Amino acid sequence: MIRYANKGLYKRSLKELDNGVSVTYTWNASSVSCQLSDGTQCTLENTLDHWECSCPADHICKHVLIAILYDQREYTAEDSMNADEKHALDKDSGISDNDPLDVPKNVSVTESASILVSNVDDPSEIPHPVSREIESRFRWITESDLPVLIKSYSSSMIEEVVFRLRYPEEIKIFEDSLLTVHLTTQNIEVSFTEEPNLAKALCKVKQTAGKMAKLEALLRYRNFKGLDDRDALSGRVYEAKFSLQTVQECRVMLAGLLKTGLARLPQSYMAQLETLAIAAHSGNLPDIERSLRGIQGELQLFFNRHIRFSMQSMLDRVSKLYLALQVLEEEKVSAIQQSQLIGSFRSKYYTVPSLHLYGLGADAWETRSGFRGITYYFYCFDDEEIYTYSDVRAVYYDDQQFSYTEHYGAFTPWLPNLTFRQFVGEEVKFHSVKVNEERRISSGEGAKLAILPRTGVETLNLGKTMQDVTTVLQEESRSFDLFAAPKERLAVIKVARIVDHNFVKQTQDLILTVESAEGERLALTLPYSTDWQTMIQRLESGYGAQSLEHFYAFVRVESKRISPISFLKGQTVLSLKLDIGNGRMGRLGRA
Repeated sequence: MIRYANKGLYKRSLKELDNGVSVTYTWNASSVSCQLSDGTQCTLENTLDHWECSCPADHICKHVLIAILYDQREYTAEDSMNADEKHALDKDSGISDNDPLDVPKNVSVTESASILVSNVDDPSEIPHPVSREIESRFRWITESDLPVLIKSYSSSMIEEVVFRLRYPEEIKIFEDSLLTVHLTTQNIEVSFTEEPNLAKALCKVKQTAGKMAKLEALLRYRNFKGLDDRDALSGRVYEAKFSLQTVQECRVMLAGLLKTGLARLPQSYMAQLETLAIAAHSGNLPDIERSLRGIQGELQLFFNRHIRFSMQSMLDRVSKLYLALQVLEEEKVSAIQQSQLIGSFRSKYYTVPSLHLYGLGADAWETRSGFRGITYYFYCFDDEEIYTYSDVRAVYYDDQQFSYTEHYGAFTPWLPNLTFRQFVGEEVKFHSVKVNEERRISSGEGAKLAILPRTGVETLNLGKTMQDVTTVLQEESRSFDLFAAPKERLAVIKVARIVDHNFVKQTQDLILTVESAEGERLALTLPYSTDWQTMIQRLESGYGAQSLEHFYAFVRVESKRISPISFLKGQTVLSLKLDIGNGRMGRLGRA
C-alpha cells in the first residue's frame, strides 16, 4: 500500500483509525462497498489498480487505505494491526522516507521474494523462490510485445535509456502484490502492476526522468530474465534517413577515381568532391561528408607534391568510404549499422548515474585547421574504458589566443576550487554526469564531483589499458572497423628506466628509449614545437630522468610512432607537455 500511495498517506490513515473512524462493508459479487463514518464512500476490488472513491482525489487516497486497514484491524484476527505494527514506521524502526521499501514482514516466502542481481552471467542459476501465481501475474513484463509496451516513448528517450544500459547497475527485485525493481546506484524504485502498461508502473521520480526510469527498470529486468531486446530497440533508436541518390553518385565518382588513377586525375576533380560533400551534408550523411573532405585534403597534398602526402592514407580513406557507400546502397544491413555508417552532425550527450575515474594525464595539441586544446584522460573503473574531457578553442582568427598554461591552471566547472592541473591527478567520482558515445565528459550543469583518496598506480588493475611492450609493438594500428569510428589507441606501459634520449634534427623529434624490467626496449617519440621547446630541452639534457625508475608511461599508439602523454608513479601524474616546462619532473622522481 505504501508503494501505491506513499508513507505519509499510510501513516495518516492509521492516525484516522486511531481517532475513531469506522467502516461499514457491503460485500458484492466482485467488489466491496465501503461506507466510512465521515460520510465518504469507496468501492474496492481484488486489486488496487481498480477502486472508486467519492472524494475528489485523482490518485489513491487515504479513504481507500482506511477501508482496507479497518477490515484488517477489526475483523481479521490473524492479520490484525496492533500497536506494535503501528510503530513499525517510526524512527525507532530504522526506516527513513528515502530508504527502499522491503518486502512486508507478514508475507511468507511463498508469497513474496527479494532478489539481489548484480553482473550475473546466468540468471537461471539464481534461486528464485517465487510462487507460480506471482510469476503468472507479472508474466506480461517478459512476454508482451516490447514495441507495444514502449509505443509512447520518443526515439530520443529510448536512445538515452539504451545508452545507460551500457553501465553496470545492481538491481534488487521484490515480488509480492507488486513487482518492484530497485535501481541501487540511482536509488530509484519502480513498481509494476498486473496491468501490462508502463504508464501504470509506480515511481516517485516525476515527469520525464520518472518515465525513463520505468523503461530502464523494465529493460534491466528483461535482461535479467535472459531476453535480448537490442533488435527490437534498434528500430526505434536508429532511424536511418538519408539520400540514396547522393550515396549512388558518390560511389560512381569514387569508382571513376579508382579507374582513372591519381597520375591522370584533373584538378577539376576537387570541385566535384566539394559539390558531393555539400550534397552529403544536405542528404543527412555527415560521416560521408567528412570522408569526402578528408579525401579532398589528401588530394590537395598530392596536387601540391607535398611531402606529407601518403598514398597509404589515401587508399585507406577511399577504401573505407567506398565500402560504406556500397553497404548503404544495398540497404541490407540493420538500422543500427546504417546509423553507424551515416554518423551524426552533433554528438549527443546522455546522463549516466555515476562514473568512478582515475586521472592518467593531460595532452596539449594544435590542429592544422586552427584549433588548440588540452585533453584530459581518465580510466573508468565502471566499464574499464578511457574517458576524456577536452578544453578546445578556435585560434584561426587574429584576436583569438589559447594559453596552455592559463587553461591548465584554470578552475574546473564542477568544483570551484579545483584546477584542471589538480583534477587530472586525482581519483574522482561523478554523479549525474553527461557523456557521449566517444566517452567524452560534458561540462554541462547538473554533474556533481567528489574527490576520492587516490590509489597508487602500482596497485591498480587497469584491465586492457595495461599492456606490455611486446603487445604494443605487435598490434596492427592501421586496421579499421567499417561499422565503428576509428578509436584512439591508448595504453599504460610499465617502465623500468629511461635508457637513452636523442634529438633527431632531420625529423625534429626527441626519441626517449625506455626499457622494461624484462629488458624490452621501446622508442617514445615527442615531435618538436616552439610551444614545447622548454620540455624538449629539459628531456634532451636528461633533466630529472636519471632518478626516474620503475614508473608507468601513458602513451598514444599511432601508425608510425608511439607518443608519450604522461608518466605515473605512486599517486603522482606528470603530464609531459604541460608539467615539465614548469619544472615538476623532480616531483615524480621523488614519488
